Amino acid sequence: MGDTIGIIQARIGSARLPAKILAPLAGRPLLELLVSRLQGARVAEWWLATTQDPADDVTTAWGHSLGLPVYRGGAEDVLSRFVAIAGERQPEWIVRVTADNPFLDAAAVNLLVDGRDVAKDADLIELGPQRTLPLGYAAQLARAEALVDSADRIPSDRAHHRSHVVSFLAASGRRSPVTPPEEWPARPDWRWTVDTPQDLAMARQAFEIFGLEAVRIGYPDMVARLEAHPDCLSLNCGVSQKPLEAG
Repeated sequence: MGDTIGIIQARIGSARLPAKILAPLAGRPLLELLVSRLQGARVAEWWLATTQDPADDVTTAWGHSLGLPVYRGGAEDVLSRFVAIAGERQPEWIVRVTADNPFLDAAAVNLLVDGRDVAKDADLIELGPQRTLPLGYAAQLARAEALVDSADRIPSDRAHHRSHVVSFLAASGRRSPVTPPEEWPARPDWRWTVDTPQDLAMARQAFEIFGLEAVRIGYPDMVARLEAHPDCLSLNCGVSQKPLEAG
């Protein structure tokens, strides 16, 4: 387990929903809820990667309060933060998580970690082969050496890949899909990320529905609960995802 670490990327700045990582959700800041839901993931340690912007002093403080080591780097070059942490910790694998995905949990991460033993030659392991789960219920597992190498190979006119961390590796490296369990319902049209006010409204209502199980509820049960509340799912069904190049 010591050869795999997890990194949560987070910042206060957001074009469509500033400070979303600290928005109240299930009675606690979104970031705190996510960290709680990731407990039990089979990684050696979790890091928080944020920016050097003074606004992220509060992000840093929250990371430390949650017991996470924190690295602060460039605001736009998110990949450089991962490279710096990899240089310090020297892991073989890195789990990448974005802090605006509060529905994510340890079970999804562990599917990727288990995939290491099968995809021995892979540079990037993702849930797949095509997306069948809600947008936002996802993480990526990257081979640290390949991720660091990709940072040196990104062309200057494709700088958006530095914001998306693994997108260049996904396009140029060896990818391996991990198939979700058969009992996990396919819901590719659902949106479980928080990027807009509509997304936040949906997440707040969803976790109210989950109630006392907000921290520990798993994927199949989340789907079952929300299918009984179509009014909740409708809150952000019209939100469009930004294109990759938009950052």
